[in-house]
Order: sequence, then structure tokens, then C-alpha cells
Amino acid sequence: MNSVLYIFLPCKKVYPIGITYLADFIHRRKPEVRQRILDLSLFPVNRRSQAIRDAATEFKPDLVCFSWRDIQIFSPHEGDSSLEHAFNFYFASNPLKRIAASFAGVKQLYRYYSHIYTILSYPALIRKEFPKAQIMIGGGAFTAFADQLIEKLPEGTIGILGEGEDAILKLLEGRSIDDERYIIKEGGRVRKGSHGSPPLLDAPAVDLPYLTSIFPQWQEYQGESIGVQSKRGCPYDCAFCLYPYIEGKRVRYRPPDMVVKDISQHYHQWGTRRFWFTDAQFITGKEAYPQCTEIMERIISEKLEIEWSGYIRTSLITPDFAKLMVRSGVGDLEVAITSGSQEVLNNLHMGFKLERLYDGCRYLAEAGFKGKVILNYSLNSPKETEETLLQSVESYKVVASILGEERVFPLMFFLGIQPNTDLEQRLLEEGYLSAGYNPLMLTPTSIRKLLYNPAPLNSFIAKACLRAWERKQGSRDPRKWTGSLSQTTDQSNVYADKNLSKGIEGNSGRDALLSLEEILRSRRPVSAPSQTTDPRASSIG
Repeated sequence: MNSVLYIFLPCKKVYPIGITYLADFIHRRKPEVRQRILDLSLFPVNRRSQAIRDAATEFKPDLVCFSWRDIQIFSPHEGDSSLEHAFNFYFASNPLKRIAASFAGVKQLYRYYSHIYTILSYPALIRKEFPKAQIMIGGGAFTAFADQLIEKLPEGTIGILGEGEDAILKLLEGRSIDDERYIIKEGGRVRKGSHGSPPLLDAPAVDLPYLTSIFPQWQEYQGESIGVQSKRGCPYDCAFCLYPYIEGKRVRYRPPDMVVKDISQHYHQWGTRRFWFTDAQFITGKEAYPQCTEIMERIISEKLEIEWSGYIRTSLITPDFAKLMVRSGVGDLEVAITSGSQEVLNNLHMGFKLERLYDGCRYLAEAGFKGKVILNYSLNSPKETEETLLQSVESYKVVASILGEERVFPLMFFLGIQPNTDLEQRLLEEGYLSAGYNPLMLTPTSIRKLLYNPAPLNSFIAKACLRAWERKQGSRDPRKWTGSLSQTTDQSNVYADKNLSKGIEGNSGRDALLSLEEILRSRRPVSAPSQTTDPRASSIG
């Protein structure tokens, strides 16, 4: 094989970082192989099939690699209208709202199934019109739902679970991939390869001029946030998270100078000023401090005036680390606090102490952090009680008192049950899920189960959320959102995830938390929770 066409399957517009690293990896080891990147997200739906047809006709690939990033009927957070429709359908007291929500739900289910069907048609197109090309598919969405999706793909399609660099290289060289993580259906039977060793990340910086030459659409990402990877793997055991399954628990680090060289190339050649570290966690633990510190120090020493962000555990931030973050240009942060109850956090294997999370926020404030913080709460997690819900409300007040209410935006998430996670296994053992269930088959009953919000607390939480969404006022911040979550300088469309923006702009999460507190306290006298209250922080109303 001497040519590879990478096709980034449609999702929200986001820089296809995984494909660019794959192409760079192959180029350094087999520079004679021709490569091309096609981003379908940049085409209207009615032009995508023709875009594939045109690219394959012109390029004549031996290997076509599809990357499937997202499969989700809705983001389980308050910024997505489908969650509001679901709550109205299941919990609204007004029957007219339930009827309206049911119609909206049917439309969303149609879009969901139509989207999957359309994406599956693209590999089928290649198989039909370019039968000599080998088809390969990977990405986060495929890895999560591989057992279900492989049955719907053309026979002989090689599915890659997790990282694909070594598998693609072996395929190009005509070697066996049996010791790689793959899945394939042949002769009506599905088989999987054994788990090979994940690739190391000691390669040089990406060759941006080369990537520019094989990615004709690169200009669509000028002025937008670019992903950079500094490490792979996640050592934590969060019950609901897929990162350990996709990337493994062993953390592999890229040399800091190579990471910053990636940033510098984009900075000088593409004019990029916003970056997002795509790591599962930028700070994976104390062992990551040297790498992270050197990355920030190099950004400062090279005078790269950038704004960066990523998934960061504020519980691991030290005073000196906070100063480096601010000096190197940290922007707005998204923090998965999940719950204000240490008991709930422990049950989910989150691996951090709330006191340390508050300390990290305090160190950021003391270092002069001026960005915003989204606090993601997963209400009604396993072991949740009325008391732990009140502790979550209190935890928001603590963080807001440290950083300033105008900088803290709580967002109501709900745990989405995903295959190959500890949460799914627990719920199967408990009988909440039925053995052999299909996570891609959505019905009103299955949606209610997969969007984890069980009785008896579900009605209180739904009532609080619906009350907040109806008000649509909350505590609004008059400043424009300017952080690393933004994808364009156009202030009318400043979010990578437009759905996320809806939850932030109205700050209805704050109203939902305070409404929940009001509902729960009206039911019975409850003393103010002390577990999350910081004596140095005053509460806010």
C-alpha cells in the first residue's frame, strides 16, 4: 500500500488533531506513502458524499481511514435543548408541554438515527465505488460502540480500538495486525485482535508544512482553537469515563520541547493564538509536574502570547503552578467537580479531595487568574441523597466566593452510561440495565435509563432545572466569553460547542442549583452541610 486517505467524519467543527498526528507518524516512518486529509464537517450534508467521491477519484487511495469522533443523541447537559425536551416529556406538570416535548423528541430521534445511517453510508460508498481500497475505521465514537457498529459496516472493514498508529503502519508494510486492538467482521463472523503495546510519544514535533500540504482545508481553522497533545493515557478510574479504555491507564509523555514546538509552528505559520491540550488530563498527577512546568516555562521564554486551556484538575494545582499557568496564558477552564459530596466522589472513583480542589481555585485567584470556570455537576450520581445534593449547592458557593461569582458558571450534567465503563458494569450487575442491551437503540424508556437520573431524586432535580430554564435569567456576566472554549473571533458564535454556550450565556445552572436548594429545604429542615464549606470562604446567595 502506498497511499492513505483520512476522512474525518462529520461532527461539530473541531480541529482533527488525531488524524494529523496519525498522518505525521506515518510520514516520518514511510515518507514515500502519499497521504491526504478530508474533513467532512466542513461540507454541507448534501455535498459530503460527492466530496468523498471526488477525493477518492482524484487521490486513488489504497487505504481509506475513517475517524468517527461523536455519537450522541444529545449532550446530557442543560445547554442542549434535547435535555430540556426530555425533562418536559418525563416530568412537566403541564400536559401541553409534555405533548410538545414528545414531538420534539421524535424529531431528535429521527436526526439521531439519520445521522448514524448517513455516516455508515460513507464506508459503504467507498466499498461500492472503490472496491480495491482497504477500509479502516477508528476514533472515540467507534471505539466506544465498536461491537454494535462493526455489524453495520461493509465486511472486511478493519475497526481500530483506541490508538491506530502502529496498526496503520503494519498494514502499509504488509505485516499482521493480530497483536493490535482491532475488530473485523469476515464471513459473517466477528473477531478481535489481542491488545498490543500502546505507541510511545517520543517522536519529534509535527511537520506542520507537510500537514498543510496534505490538508487542503487547513485554512478553515485559521483563527480558531487548535488541539495539541502533550500526553496520552489516564491513571484514574472515574466510573463513567472512557479515556482509560481508549488510551490505557499508562501515561505516556511527549518531550516538552516538542509540544511547544508544535504550538510555536501553529503560532508563527498559521497565526494561531488559542490552543487546547487534548490530554485526558493536563496534570495527570505529581509525576506530570516536570513536563507541565517545562511546557509553560518554554511558552513564556519563547514569548508566545497565547491563550491555552484543557481538562485540568484544580486539586493538583500548587501556588507556583498557578503562577506559571497565569503567566503562560491560561484561559477559561472547564472543571469536572461532579459533586460537592466527598462520599459521592469516592463512590465514582474520582480520585481527588474537594478541599484540594478549593485550594487550587484559591491559588489561581491569588496568582491573578482572570478567566472563567465552568463547574460540571453530575447530579443524581450513584449514592446521591438529598443531603449530598445540598452539599453540591454549597460547593458551588465556595468556589464562587473564591473566584468571584461573575467567573463561576455551574453547568448541570447528567451521567451518560457508556459501554466499557465501570458505571455500565455496575448497573448491569444491579439489574438497572439488561444484559445484551443495545446502547445505540434509543426509545423513550432506554433514554430515561441511559441518561442516568433515577428515582426518587429525579423529580426534585427535574423540577429545579425546569424552573431555571423557564426563567432563563440567572446571574448574567456582562463580559463576552473570550476563552479557549471559543472557536472564532465572531462574537455571535464564540463556542466550540454551541449547545454548551446556551447553558453558559444564561447561567441557568446557578439558578438550577439554588432552585434545588430551595425545593429540598422546603421539604424538611436540613442543617447547612459542613462537608464542603470552607471556613475561609463566605457563602453567596
